[in-house]
Amino acid sequence: EEADYRGDRFKDFNAIDANGVPVSLKGNNDLLIFSKPDLVKDIHKEYFAAGSDICETNTFNGTGISQAEYKMQEVVYEMNKVGAELAKKAAAEVTKAEPHKPRFVAGAVGPTSRTLSVSPSVEDPSFRNVTWDELVESYVEQIGGLVDGGVDLLMIETIFDTQNAKAAIFAVDEYFERTKKERLPVMLSATIVDNSGRTLSGQTIEAFYISVKHAKAFTVGINCALGAAQMKKFYKMLCDMNTGWCHVYPNAGLPNAMGGYDEDPDIFSNNLYDYAKDGLLNFVGGCCGTFPSHIKALADRVKECKPRQLPELPKYPVMQLSGLEPCILTPEKGFQLVGERCNLMGSAKFKKLVDAYKWDEAMEVCLAQCEKKADILDFNFDSDLIDGQSAMGKFMRLCVTEPNVARLPFMIDSSKWPVIEEGLKCVQGKSIVNSISLKVGEEEFLRQAKLVMRFGAAVVIMAFDEQGQAATFEDKVRICQRSYKLLREKLNFPPEDIIFDCNVLTIATGLPEHNGYGIDFINAVAEIKRTCPCVSFSGGLSNLSFSFRGLNSVRDAMHSVFLYHCIPKGLNMSIVNPGGLPRYEDIDENTRKLCEEVILNKSADGNHVERFLEFAERVKNPPAPADLALAAPTLSIKKSTPEQQTAFLKSLKCEVSCSTEHVVPELGAGLPDVCRLEGCIETEKVSQKIIAGGTPTPSEVLKYFNNQLKERICFLDGGMGTRIQAEKLEEADYRG
Repeated sequence: EEADYRGDRFKDFNAIDANGVPVSLKGNNDLLIFSKPDLVKDIHKEYFAAGSDICETNTFNGTGISQAEYKMQEVVYEMNKVGAELAKKAAAEVTKAEPHKPRFVAGAVGPTSRTLSVSPSVEDPSFRNVTWDELVESYVEQIGGLVDGGVDLLMIETIFDTQNAKAAIFAVDEYFERTKKERLPVMLSATIVDNSGRTLSGQTIEAFYISVKHAKAFTVGINCALGAAQMKKFYKMLCDMNTGWCHVYPNAGLPNAMGGYDEDPDIFSNNLYDYAKDGLLNFVGGCCGTFPSHIKALADRVKECKPRQLPELPKYPVMQLSGLEPCILTPEKGFQLVGERCNLMGSAKFKKLVDAYKWDEAMEVCLAQCEKKADILDFNFDSDLIDGQSAMGKFMRLCVTEPNVARLPFMIDSSKWPVIEEGLKCVQGKSIVNSISLKVGEEEFLRQAKLVMRFGAAVVIMAFDEQGQAATFEDKVRICQRSYKLLREKLNFPPEDIIFDCNVLTIATGLPEHNGYGIDFINAVAEIKRTCPCVSFSGGLSNLSFSFRGLNSVRDAMHSVFLYHCIPKGLNMSIVNPGGLPRYEDIDENTRKLCEEVILNKSADGNHVERFLEFAERVKNPPAPADLALAAPTLSIKKSTPEQQTAFLKSLKCEVSCSTEHVVPELGAGLPDVCRLEGCIETEKVSQKIIAGGTPTPSEVLKYFNNQLKERICFLDGGMGTRIQAEKLEEADYRG
């Protein structure tokens, strides 16, 4: 009860909440770290003794944001430090009794009661009651206390909003960058709310995994929400995608009418044995409704089962993006249409609506792109009339609450880095940043690229360097290869997350030096694809036909013919107007021939540019009806549906392959693949360090578990809250 939570330390606590009501501390389980330290330590010991290899600290709500609800922000650092120390003492005592099996402590980092992806306001879906920056700093404070208290790992758990988890991951990296300490292994655990298999913020488990893959987590798994019987199919989906270790710690069934859980240890362990016999388990444990007896029964039930093995990594991985749903760019997936109409430079209508702050109507433009089969949505708010940073943030917060829009990956597009960052702080899926380049110099280029990695995004690299824009084939290849080498060597940037924009430039201008821009782009894409493993390519089609503004039919024909030749050479996405690209076969044969001559810069007589300019003039000023019989044919484009257009573009397959070996990153570049850290470690050495109250190094922890997980299933606790509830504590217990 209330007295149990208050104890001696907080018995005179008399804070008043926003409604003028005295704040009750009952239910603030994290506070028991101060008021009932022996109880907390003993509960950890119970779970360790039952068989848990890892126990979580009693700090699920140990952030300033969560503790603010109890007016306890001032004790957050101490709460996490002391909570870690209590769990470490329990680990030391049990390890001393069983030195052949050392026990470890994971610092529990919960989701907080606030969300970056869902609005608490019915009236304003763009409103949030917490910002990315506030959440990151709150997590940094918590992580600092946990690390100083000696935890061996960090567990970001019960993730119902992936954007909150991304903020926690960002905070982990921020803390270790600031302190220069060695990064602890990170465990990530999502929670799915029902049999739809989605998180509270709407993501499928596959989309969640793609969104957090950049964390290079030690384990990724699922906990809470469902019982083991209901969770298996979703966990299996995660196992099939996850290239590292997996974990699962479900509830003891679904909650009953009284809010309790009905699965006893036998039922619970039998349900999870179903996972184990299928070879799905690495780490396993229990969440709500599970007591130490559940862990003991589970450990006994699955002890003879073989653990899940790490999958073989592909030599040439493909890009994975996500919105609410996954978007995996396999070769079979074909060309990706990036909708341009939510770009102030791609739609006059959208620009007018945004300039007038008509957000609901602007959203209709966005929805229309989805209906016309866009695969990815481009967003650009660079304008002199509005604050692009605030506009990007507001519209992204609106978009992530509209399911038909949010299911697709986003391309965050701006020439201003703060605008890009604002967009990334609002989107839970794995987005594309458009763009960065060497124009700003190597140091700033790498700084921006590193931040892209930390936000978990892919990136478009423009073919620019310190001297300017690449126009020729040679410059395009040179700059892109240099950019690729820098990203791979200095940052270990995932090669599959690199997209090159080799600069689509305007052709048929009448200036001879522009005549080769089309074919130079096509050839550069092919050469870079051959020499830079795993990369993708994009391009702004509208630049190609800029000389023919106002002649939309001519421009559409040029774009379609250009794609017809680019896609087989490696171009696999482009910013386009979905539904506005005729198929190659829809264009009359004469127009196709004229377009191909100027794009490929090749004809029998060499007069193709002049011929095309004359053709465009005829389209602009058609001959009088009396002269039609004598006139050369102009332009004819058959009608086709957006579905037909999309199907045609996706039917074009890349003919260029890459067998080049990967660039080897410099030592220490990027985050390592912790699940594949090789090497032996003496169990006795690890145990002695834990018994002495110390913390094994991250590499010692990883080597120990990487070896153990090859031989056996390992165990987690997770039922701290359930075990505390069984004590029936009062307010005074919490106060201390």
